[in-house]
Amino acid sequence: MPDKAKRAELAQKALDAYLQEHSGIRRWCHPRESDVIGECDIVDLVTDLMLLAEAKGHDPCGVIRKVEAHLQAESGLSC
Repeated sequence: MPDKAKRAELAQKALDAYLQEHSGIRRWCHPRESDVIGECDIVDLVTDLMLLAEAKGHDPCGVIRKVEAHLQAESGLSC
């Protein structure tokens, strides 16, 4: 399994590809001028992933709960 830095690098590539497809259009807010990628961009990507999960027959809320538990286990963060 890739380490945390490698997984973050892969996630950055996925987000970059996602943003390229959206041609700079951000749906609900804009990042600070100092940020190339804002929190809203990450939220938009995750939201679209949950829409994909739903389209594939998964419960998006259940997926989010599993992600939260997985993040807590891997990072020690409490959400």
